[in-house]
Amino acid sequence: MVAHIIEGPPPAVGESAQIDVDQNHRAALSAAHTACHLAALALDAALSTAWSKPAPTDALGNPAFDALAIQRSRTDTHRSTDTYRIGKSLRRKGFAPTSLDDLSAVAERVNAQLTQWIKAGGAVRIERDDPALSARRTWVCELPHGRTNIPCGGTHIHNLAELSDINTSLTTAEIDGGLELTMETVSATY
Repeated sequence: MVAHIIEGPPPAVGESAQIDVDQNHRAALSAAHTACHLAALALDAALSTAWSKPAPTDALGNPAFDALAIQRSRTDTHRSTDTYRIGKSLRRKGFAPTSLDDLSAVAERVNAQLTQWIKAGGAVRIERDDPALSARRTWVCELPHGRTNIPCGGTHIHNLAELSDINTSLTTAEIDGGLELTMETVSATY
């Protein structure tokens, strides 16, 4: 869902409103948001062999680590930070935390996949079935092996070819009852 926060009372139904957008700021947020979705899909792929049981899958058919473990996701200009919790619940679903023992190897696989996707390019768009402001929106991206979609109403770039680079880094920290994985994703545009 998309929401716009305004000052004062809400406009009446049918009343016109004007929204002014800082185009440079929006472009940087759009790049980061698209890169965040791609990084999540690439992380799922990089951890696809870490599962000992069948798990729900992502839009590309890989076990959905991102969806199952995500705790927080923050997007800023050309950067996103995703925090995952690996605890008892995820382990019961079949995820092996030892798959994160060599974080540099996991990050290398994620970054290799991201590089491949942005080199190939591909259309990116938001689709919706209804023009209402409250309508559900879906992020659609044409990747080399087919179309992928994720429920999302945010701002995005129009083509992966607009990105010159996406780079992720991974860190872990021990937390009560498990492990916390943080993925920092930095995007650059032409």
